[in-house]
Amino acid sequence: MLTRTGTTMLRGGRSEETVSKRAKGSEPSTEPGRPRVRIDRASCQALDAEAAYWLAPCQDADDRAPSAGGCSPDRPDAAAAEFLLVHRDGRFELRPPGEHDRPGIHAKLPPDHSDHRTSGSAKSRAPLLRAMGTRTRRVIDATAGLGGDACRLAMSGLPVWACERDPVVFALLASGWHAAQRCGALSEEVAARIDLHRRDAREIVDALGDEWDLAIYLDPMYPPPRRASAKPRRELQVLRALLGHSAGVGLDEAARLVEQSRRKAARVVVKRPHHASPLVPGPDFEIESKLVRFDVYVNPARMTPRAAAEGP
Repeated sequence: MLTRTGTTMLRGGRSEETVSKRAKGSEPSTEPGRPRVRIDRASCQALDAEAAYWLAPCQDADDRAPSAGGCSPDRPDAAAAEFLLVHRDGRFELRPPGEHDRPGIHAKLPPDHSDHRTSGSAKSRAPLLRAMGTRTRRVIDATAGLGGDACRLAMSGLPVWACERDPVVFALLASGWHAAQRCGALSEEVAARIDLHRRDAREIVDALGDEWDLAIYLDPMYPPPRRASAKPRRELQVLRALLGHSAGVGLDEAARLVEQSRRKAARVVVKRPHHASPLVPGPDFEIESKLVRFDVYVNPARMTPRAAAEGP
């Protein structure tokens, strides 16, 4: 059974208080040298209870680490060099330095103009779902980010635990998911399939017991391409600038998570760009699309006999 102590969890879009919001391992990240995120107080004066709950860890981060990363209150001297977290149209958005007068990035769900009414046969042809196989019972999205892939998986019918440890990114994710439900962009049926967790996925994977036909999904920050090409989407540029991931940074940690996950899950799926080598050598097979590749690692010992007999 997975422990929820010390986590922020949303089930079907509803916040659930847990035993200890400050338990070890649940603290928001405050890496030295990380850019500050300034909270736009004017837009956050009339938050509902859920939005205030998502914002609280961002404020806590600055209280604990005044000279490190996290969120900082409005200050006249903060302006241009900081990110700005704004509450607008019922959700949080993040505006990067130098673009405070421009709409920020947010969790847009469903992603890519997806539709939760898309037919099952069309969904099954998607490379991500092919990588998950037909016998997966549940998915842990270990690097949820803005929730695009978690949403695609939930729309396909799979129950998903979406994990995001960064408090600012989690605020974007949770508020975007809630806004999508409120406006009807996501049906209640789809929303009920996903649980959002503000927690380090390593702790969740470590706490897993004996579970059959589980898939663990990772989408770590991409290394830069070997040669100049078109810039990545604005959302990815802003997240990379916020989280400080550049070439090689974080990939060792992601590789360790892959190894940890392989012992616990029937399959581990890792999204990679075509130009990058596998995080861990020797995936069992690959599923390629026009833009990305999915490396799949299979563990028959964690499959039910029927799933193991049918193969990947």
